[in-house]
Amino acid sequence: MKKEVAAKTQRSAGQSFKRALINTPELTIVIFIFLISIFIGIQSDSFFSGTNLLNISKQIAVNGIISVGMMLAIIAKGVDLSVGSMVGLICVIAGSFIKMGLPAWAVLLICLAAGAVCGGINGILIVRLKVKPIIVTLATMNIFRGITYVYSGGKWTTNLPKDFLFFGNGVVPACILVLVLILFTMIMKYTQFGRHVYAIGSNEDSAKLAGIRVDKTKVMVFMASGILTGLAAMIFIGRTGAIQPTAGAGYEMDAIGAAVLGGVSFLGGKGTVYGTILGAILMGLILNGMTLLKISANYQGLITGLIIILALLLDTARAIYQERGKGQ
Repeated sequence: MKKEVAAKTQRSAGQSFKRALINTPELTIVIFIFLISIFIGIQSDSFFSGTNLLNISKQIAVNGIISVGMMLAIIAKGVDLSVGSMVGLICVIAGSFIKMGLPAWAVLLICLAAGAVCGGINGILIVRLKVKPIIVTLATMNIFRGITYVYSGGKWTTNLPKDFLFFGNGVVPACILVLVLILFTMIMKYTQFGRHVYAIGSNEDSAKLAGIRVDKTKVMVFMASGILTGLAAMIFIGRTGAIQPTAGAGYEMDAIGAAVLGGVSFLGGKGTVYGTILGAILMGLILNGMTLLKISANYQGLITGLIIILALLLDTARAIYQERGKGQ
């Protein structure tokens, strides 16, 4: 009798844990972060060094901030493929004003404004042309990158004033990321804008019937994504100490990977800010680990792509499991 009770208790505990993993994707990420950290730490003595952890935090800050913007777009049942090219464009725009001698705070505001304009262009094209976000942002991804190369002539700018390195040095990037985490968690939980974004992603037609200004909200979503990308670009400049036309190449895939790993559903209407940040941390650990383990850059892209596919498969499996649970 006692054995049967113990067996039932174990089965119940196992089912509860399984249910927690399915319904709380953030828990899965925390487990993966722990396991991957242990694995890389065993393989590389320098992984847990202070210098390396600081470098990881800087890398995660840039991707994490961009990923929050990507999260907004995906929750609203869209995507923003232009964020990587936007980083490059904003960097070269910032470089021009740095050469003019503007102070760092003024250049930061210009970066945020440039991001808002680029994001606004994406949003307006999407709602006016009635075209899927993936098509519009694929086009602007190439347009923004083309403008970047034409405007800069493909030239790098180095030896930037020390004031501009502040945003990318020490623990400053991590602190900025934490502020973004807190701010957008509050926005998504407690503001009308956040509720509208979730509503549009869940069912756009129902959102319209409820009186939500869908088109306006979509434009605001992409403007917010652009502003966050502008902030990330400023951190990137401070971290690298240079203006690079190639800045941000491939960042859109890292942001998508972080968001989906963090439990943001491509079906729309689901996702959290802290889950997205956890996804960015996991992506940062994996990329850093591949560098420390001297995995070829050719394979790094392949591995990143496979991780994104795995995340999409997990998202699909989670949705199917939850639908079955509702049907029972």
